[in-house]
Amino acid sequence: MDQILPVIVKTVLGGVLVVAFAVLAQTLQPKRFAGVFAAAPSVALASLTVTVLAKGPSDARAACAGMIAGAVGFVVYCLIAPAAMRRWRPLPGSIFALAGWLAATAVVLPATAATPAAKAAVAAGLAGAERRHPDRPPLQVQASKLRDGRPRDWIIRFGFGAGTSLLAAVIGVVAGPVVGGTLLAFPAILLASLTMVAKEDGAARGRDDARGATFGALGLVAFAALGAICFAALATPLVFAVCAGGWAVAGIGSFLLAWRLGAGADEPT
Repeated sequence: MDQILPVIVKTVLGGVLVVAFAVLAQTLQPKRFAGVFAAAPSVALASLTVTVLAKGPSDARAACAGMIAGAVGFVVYCLIAPAAMRRWRPLPGSIFALAGWLAATAVVLPATAATPAAKAAVAAGLAGAERRHPDRPPLQVQASKLRDGRPRDWIIRFGFGAGTSLLAAVIGVVAGPVVGGTLLAFPAILLASLTMVAKEDGAARGRDDARGATFGALGLVAFAALGAICFAALATPLVFAVCAGGWAVAGIGSFLLAWRLGAGADEPT
């Protein structure tokens, strides 16, 4: 029961946070800006919160070390997805791009597993197996867009978030927090959104959602790196604040910088 209860809480909380960020993204324009929030650390926040409460910051620190690899894989996924969606249509293209996430994560994971955070978990017996567009629209929040979302869409997003959180929790129990941490940066929100966005707004908008998520994925790298450094070294509430701030600066900040330089507009339809 000590193992099952945290898994259940992570599953439910992960699904709720995925829906929360999806609701926020639904209101944002252009679609590339909304895509940033498709790479929000929703599953990570859910899982790490429960991990800290149940096992302490050492496990959370180790999970963040693994999450770095998953976040790098997320960046690769976002780079592959637009071309794959164009080549094979939104659904098969978005699924095909998962191969990029898996390959990049597998390549980077050995390096992150060698970080002090991961080594500390191993030593404690916790790691287990170890151009400008002058006519582009302004950035804006459109609350009226929420009316476009159907209950079925939110249920699907909840399912992806809950499912990813469940899988991460189970793998964390079986293989340790480092390996389980990679799934904290699994593109759950984006995978759930790409096909729905393409169906409702067109394939071009789906590709824009994936491109925008590249910035959010960079934020996930920052979130994970800061977590790997700060958990067990600082007070837990402060660590969450630092990690969330790191995601905002690296993710939203990099998009706003690109926007300022004239990039970031949706592709013409």
